[in-house]
Amino acid sequence: MAVSNNNDPTTWTTLNKGDPVLTTSFGMGGIRDPSLIIAPDRSKFWLLATDLKVWGRGWNNGTCYTCNGSKSIHVWESNDLARWTGPMFTTVAPPEAAMAWAPDAIWDPVKKKFLVYFTSKLDGQLVLMKAHTEDFKTFTRAEEFNRLGMDATIALEEETGKYYWFSKHGPDELIQQNVADSPEGPWKTVSERIGADGGMPAGEGPLVFRDNRDPKKWHLWIDDYMRGDGGYVPFTTNDISKGKWTVVKNAKLPKNPRHGYVTPITATERARLVAAYSV
Repeated sequence: MAVSNNNDPTTWTTLNKGDPVLTTSFGMGGIRDPSLIIAPDRSKFWLLATDLKVWGRGWNNGTCYTCNGSKSIHVWESNDLARWTGPMFTTVAPPEAAMAWAPDAIWDPVKKKFLVYFTSKLDGQLVLMKAHTEDFKTFTRAEEFNRLGMDATIALEEETGKYYWFSKHGPDELIQQNVADSPEGPWKTVSERIGADGGMPAGEGPLVFRDNRDPKKWHLWIDDYMRGDGGYVPFTTNDISKGKWTVVKNAKLPKNPRHGYVTPITATERARLVAAYSV
């Protein structure tokens, strides 16, 4: 975990001396691709994560992680962001799906439930799958959502009611932006090859969040996973509807940030996190 300094998302303080704040002994014993979900009334927080551990095994060890991977995700729950219960180890992908990767969720105000979505494969084809939940303990049976790539995340622009979808999809294995009037689509492409202006040969794990100080400004981070240690490269725009993103130079992100999540917090929540996890 890390917290921004002076309400500025280009400078960060890493918490807990950079050591993990959450671990698991379930499934493969590894946690990847965490997403932080907030209840509409901010009374609860949930952290969802992929069940995958490649470290110590490698990608080319004879195991096909995308053919017969874990169909479960890790879920933690908190009332204050500092103290967490869990993980709950919950199966979300149906038997015919290959895995449940990069789980994320967004509140659906019409259904009054969270729309949960994750990357998987059906019949060898990459798909996004979806399910619904009220409490992240029980989920409806997952079904195919769409085929808009992988590592998807959805953001709502509240004043327009537009939902924006970002995923690794389209030309050059970079990031595609789509828009819809509902969190379930249908989706219309806004822009493609996002990340190319930053010199990326490919990108994944996009995360998007609104600036706390300037409501017109949005931030998009893309994992530059192909170049060395890589890590997130930040981009910004003053009009999310146009899909034109500019790379942010001289940002000081947490050390080696990879596929993760950024979400706005209050000053009180920041102080609580710093007190709970010494810097």
